[in-house]
This record gives sequence, C-alpha cells and structure tokens, in this order.
Amino acid sequence: MLRAVSYNIHSGRDLWWRKRLHQMADTLKELNPDIVGLQEVHQNSKYGYQASFLAEQLQYQLAFAPSIPIGNGHYGNALLSKYPLKHAKTVTLPAKREQRTVLQAAFDWNGKSVSVWVTHCSLNQVSRNAQLHFLAEQIAGANKTPLLLMGDFNAANVSFSPALHDSARICNQEMKHTLPAFRRRLDYIFASDHWTIQDYTLAQVNWSDHVPVIVDACLK
Repeated sequence: MLRAVSYNIHSGRDLWWRKRLHQMADTLKELNPDIVGLQEVHQNSKYGYQASFLAEQLQYQLAFAPSIPIGNGHYGNALLSKYPLKHAKTVTLPAKREQRTVLQAAFDWNGKSVSVWVTHCSLNQVSRNAQLHFLAEQIAGANKTPLLLMGDFNAANVSFSPALHDSARICNQEMKHTLPAFRRRLDYIFASDHWTIQDYTLAQVNWSDHVPVIVDACLK
C-alpha cells in the first residue's frame, strides 16, 4: 500500500498567521506517508527553507519546483518521498499574473516506475481554466505510466475524467472540506487507472488554513 498526502502549508502558518511548521512536521511524521505533495512552501532566506526543513525532519528525498522568486530563493511546490526521486522537473503553467508550476517526478515502487505531479492552480478563473486544460494535455501524454496528480486546484468539481479519477469521489468523501474555515474542497489527489484507491481521509489539524489530504492506494 502506498500512502500519498497533499498539503497546502500556507507558508508554514495557520489561519491566524502563527508559525506552525514544526507542528506540520510532527503531523506528517505521524501520518507516515510514502510521498507528500506540498503547496505554498518557501525555499528562500526571507521566509525560511521550509521544504528542506520538512524533508530533513522526515528524512525524505526532496524535489522543489520554484514558482515565484523571493529573496535569494523561491516560493512554490515541493515533493517529499521515502524513495529516491528521478526525472524531477518544473513545468510552467499558463498564467496571466502570478506564475504557477507543476512539479513532475518519478520514483520506483514495487518494481514499477510511478509518476507523481504536484501543482497549485491560480485563483483567477481564466488562468485556472487554461492551467487545467494544459494539465489535461500533459496527462494525455502520460497515460502509460501509473500517475498520481495532487495539489490545490483552487476550484470545486475539478475533473480529469476519464484519464484520472478523483480519489475522494471513489470513496464517497467529496463533500468533505479541505479548506474548513471556508467550507470548500480545493485540494485533490487524482489517480490513473493503474491504481486501486483503498482509503481517503483528511487529517483534522489546524496548522494551516488547509488540511492534509491522505490517500492509500495500491497498484492493480
């Protein structure tokens, strides 16, 4: 069984902007995931090297996808993995204003190469629609490899069907809110047909404005 977690860490702060990075690390340790997709994570001198800190705390491999330059570093998405990562790259998404990216990487699991992508789509609807269309095109070109796509999509009712399946819908959990204070589901983990989704849960912690999304899956 592979456990995947997607978590928008809100720059390591909670809804009231209090620093919560250490509590986030403790929660991730307790969840014991195989892979973690992070959004709104800093890797710079101004706000801290948060991706590196979490990777070090968990003793996981790290890949970071810069989206916005800040200080002498960036702000963007990250992937933490128990397993060595390969072919990690940052792909720029179409955007009118604030730059967005998708981190694409792979690792070997149970004798197979598995792809995992981490992204954070725009608040602007026009940009977001263009990004979802772009991601759908990318998915169409990656249909031979087991794929997990996770992140904050900043929209309800996101779908990449039939290429990818919404793990929450498979488990009849799509009414659960991943942004609890605003009663919205913005965070998703999508899986290709190669996967059987065994469980979908949310970690009810308030270290960020979002909660971690947890999916347990196995290859068919």
